Amino acid sequence: MRTLRTRNTSEIGSTKPESPVEHSGKTTSAGRKFKHFTLPPILRRNSKSNSNVSFPDVPNTSCLIAAPQKELLTLEQNLERNCLSAAGQQLIDREEHLYGQISEVAQPTTEREKKEKEQLARDHKGLLSHIDLAVKSSLSLDEDSLEALKSAVKAILQEEEQDRRWLKQKSKRPSWRPRECRRHHDTVIQSLVEECMVNAELPPEESNKLRSSLQRDICGKGRRLQEDLLRVVKDVKGCYPEDMDICNLYGKMYHQAFSAGMRKIAEYGLGMVDCSYLLHWVNVAYPEILQNLELTKAINPEALGKLLTEELTTQLENQYLTHQETEVQTLINKVLNVEEQAWREGSVPELRDNCYFSPLAIDVIQFVNAAFESVETVLGDTSKVQMIACLLKDFLNSYKKFQEKVLKGSNNRNSRTVIMANLSCVEQFRDYIVKKADLFPVDIKECCLSIVADMKNCGYRSLTSPIHKDLKSQYSSLGTPIWLEKKQVFEKLLEGINKHTQDVRGLTDSCHQELLGQLHLEVTVEYVRRLLKRKIKLRDKRMQEQAARLVCEDGQRLNKLFTEAGSREEWLSDILARIAEVLKLQDISSIQLEIVTLSQAYPDLSDVQVTALLSLKSNLSASAVKRIKKTLLDIQDTTSSQDGPSFFSKV
Repeated sequence: MRTLRTRNTSEIGSTKPESPVEHSGKTTSAGRKFKHFTLPPILRRNSKSNSNVSFPDVPNTSCLIAAPQKELLTLEQNLERNCLSAAGQQLIDREEHLYGQISEVAQPTTEREKKEKEQLARDHKGLLSHIDLAVKSSLSLDEDSLEALKSAVKAILQEEEQDRRWLKQKSKRPSWRPRECRRHHDTVIQSLVEECMVNAELPPEESNKLRSSLQRDICGKGRRLQEDLLRVVKDVKGCYPEDMDICNLYGKMYHQAFSAGMRKIAEYGLGMVDCSYLLHWVNVAYPEILQNLELTKAINPEALGKLLTEELTTQLENQYLTHQETEVQTLINKVLNVEEQAWREGSVPELRDNCYFSPLAIDVIQFVNAAFESVETVLGDTSKVQMIACLLKDFLNSYKKFQEKVLKGSNNRNSRTVIMANLSCVEQFRDYIVKKADLFPVDIKECCLSIVADMKNCGYRSLTSPIHKDLKSQYSSLGTPIWLEKKQVFEKLLEGINKHTQDVRGLTDSCHQELLGQLHLEVTVEYVRRLLKRKIKLRDKRMQEQAARLVCEDGQRLNKLFTEAGSREEWLSDILARIAEVLKLQDISSIQLEIVTLSQAYPDLSDVQVTALLSLKSNLSASAVKRIKKTLLDIQDTTSSQDGPSFFSKV
C-alpha cells in the first residue's frame, strides 16, 4: 500500500481514534511535521463477521483515500462489540504514532502530544478493563463470553509482543510499558477463582443431607472446583494457545484456593465427624476429582500436591485414628463383658435352628470391620488399619481367657452350652481373619489365627474328653489278646462311639462336622496308641495275618461309622491299613519298604514308634529290626522331609 496523509491534526486529540490511515510528510497547522508509519494490520469488523477492511492500491496522492463501502469501527465500537484484539491493535498503532516508530529515535513532546498520550493511557486502561471483564466471564455458559475471551486472549498476546519490542529499545517508552498483561491476566483468574470458591454453595436438596455447615462448605467448594475445571477443559481451553497452558493454570489456582479454605477449617478445633469428613476430602474425594479422565488429559494432578501440609494431615489423622481405636475398644470389650456376665448368671445361650447361638462374633466383627472400612474411606489407605488389627488381637486374647474360665467352671450347668455357642464364634473369627488377611500385618494375622486355633482345639477337647472318659474301658482291651480273640471288644467300642455321636447336639453344621472329625482323629490315635503298647505278642505268621486282618477291618468300620456321622477325615483309615500291611508282611525287604512308605506319608513317625510296631512281630530278630531301622534312617537322611498330616506326634 502507498503512504497516505492524515486528516487535520485537530482530530487527533479526540477520544475517538481516527480511521487507520497513513499520514503524509506535510506540516500541520500546528507546525509539526508527522512521520511516515506503516498501516497497521487489517482488522476484523467484529467477532461475528469474517469481513476484513482493506485498501486497494491507488495512485500516489496527498488527498485522503476513502475505504471501500464497509464500516470502519472506532475504538469504542470495537470495545462495545468485544472485538478486543482489534481495539488493542488500534491502540498499538496510536502508541507507535505518538511515541515514534520503535526503531527510530523519539522526537521532543509537544503539549498537544502530551494530551494525546494521556488520552491513549486512559484508552489503554479502558481496554484492560474490557479484557478483565472478558476473563472474569470466561466461566459463563454462553457462547458470546467465549468469543469475547478469544479476542481478549489475542489482545493480551499483542500487548505482550509490544512489551517485548519496547524492551529491546533504549529510547523512552510509554509509562504503561511493559504492560505485563499476561501477569495481570493470571491475577484476574486468581481473583475470579477465589470469588467462585468463596461463593460456592450446594443446592438445598443436597445441602440438607449433610450434617454440618462445615461439611456443606467443603462439599460446595469441592463441587464448584470440579464443575469449573471441567468447564475449563471442555470450553475455555480452546480460547487459548497451547503454550499458555491455561488448564494447569486454572488447576493450580483452584487447588490453592481450596487448600487455603481447608487449612483455615483444619486450624479450628474439629469434632470427630467433621474431622473425618475433612480427611475424606483430603485423602479420597479430592484425588478422585483430579483423576477424572477428562481432567487428566489437560491437568497434571501430581504437580498440584496435597491439599494440606503433611504435618497438619498427620495431626488430623492421629486424632481420627485415636478416636477410632478408643471407640472400637470400648464397643468390643462391652460385648465380651455382656457374654461373661450372662455365663456367670447361669444363662443358657439362645437356641436358633437347634443350635446354641452367641452374637459375640457377629457384633465384634461388625465393629472391627466398620472401623476398617471407615479408615479406608477417610484415609484412603489400608496400611493405616494396623492399629485396629492390633485391637482384634488383644480382644482375642481376652476372649481366650474367658473361655478358660468357662472350662474351669465346667460344673456350671451352662458351661457346655456356652462352649458350643462360642465354638461357632471362634469359627467366624477364623474365617474373617483369613478373608481379610490383606488388612492384617503378617505377624498380627499369624498371632490371631494361632489364638483361634488354640481356642478351637480347647473347645472341642472339652466336648470330646467326657466321651473318651466313658470309652476308657473299651479302649483298654485294644491291642490285647482278648481283642485279637473276640470281635465283641471292638463291637462295644463302636456302640459307645455311635451313642455319643448321636448325643452331640446343639452345634452348627460346620462345628458338628469339625467335632466329629476331631473325635475321629482322637479315637484313631487312641487305637494306635493301645496297639503300640505291646501288650500282645504276634509270634508267627498266622497270628500276624490275623491281627493285620483285624486292624484293617477295624479301620474300615471305624471310618464308615464316622463318615456316616459327618466326619470328613477319611485319610485316617489309611493309617490303620498301612499298619496292618506291616503286620502281615514276612519278607524283611518288603517290611523295610512298607516302613519307609509309612514314614514318607507321615513324617512325624518316630524311631520309638517304629520300634514298638516292629516289636509286635516277635519273630523278627534284633538284627532284622536294626536293618529295617537303618534303612529308614538312611532314606530320611538322603531325602528332604515332605509335608504330611500330623498324626503320630499325637500318639
